[in-house]
Amino acid sequence: MTGRSLSVNLEYMFQEAGDDLAARVRAAAAAGFDKAEIFWTHDLDALSAALEDTGVRLWTVLVDPRTTRLVLPETHGQFLEDVRRTVADAVRLGCPHVVVGSGPAVPYLKRPVQIGIMTEAVAQAATIAADAHVTLLVEAVNTRMDHPGVLTSQTSDSVAVVRGVDSPSVRVLYDLYHSVVEGEDPETVLPEVVDLVGHVQIADAPGRGQPGTGSIDWAAAFSLFDRVGYRGSVGIECYPTVPSTPDALAFIQKIAASQEAQESNDHAHR
Repeated sequence: MTGRSLSVNLEYMFQEAGDDLAARVRAAAAAGFDKAEIFWTHDLDALSAALEDTGVRLWTVLVDPRTTRLVLPETHGQFLEDVRRTVADAVRLGCPHVVVGSGPAVPYLKRPVQIGIMTEAVAQAATIAADAHVTLLVEAVNTRMDHPGVLTSQTSDSVAVVRGVDSPSVRVLYDLYHSVVEGEDPETVLPEVVDLVGHVQIADAPGRGQPGTGSIDWAAAFSLFDRVGYRGSVGIECYPTVPSTPDALAFIQKIAASQEAQESNDHAHR
């Protein structure tokens, strides 16, 4: 399918193909997707073979464990080891992006202090990423539903870290679902920070189902991505509400394709 490139999270989707991520890669390819995302690396040999056989590109992987409290300096040594391991796996799998989470906040330090301590850790990790030609993506996730107590819960938090590090190897992962659930207005938030955004992820809200199951206007959302100048892929990270993942994602594939067609038509008439 033509249109804006979509990537799919294989932890949540294509579960009907079985527990093996390599099988899910093949199922995603059969459904027309050329990019995939995972949380952490599994059987590298099988995954690498599936990616090579299908032409699917692994687009993001997380630094594991994601629950490391980066507000505690004593965790930074282990965090950097985890980054080295994950970056090495990403390079082996041809994956250009590694996602970094903040872990939980602590109640006894002011928020700017905690963001500053996290920034110090990510700045050290940026050197590892730069040497491997990999980009770190700092993600904010909502505290209201999915990640109570997490430090980076607002887009401004991840932006503060990225600006503090000030490296082209560290970008913002803007998750529209988390942003909306946390009470943000994407029309207000995204235009101000799009120059720092390295990747976008989506799911519908409420419920984190596939686009089309909640209250988000997806035609407007994709129009927003275009208007603010975001040209990258959009990752779908949702819980399908029907057994067939291709059926669940058909709606957003059509939206992405129609938005791209409209964009091309607009450019042709300028």
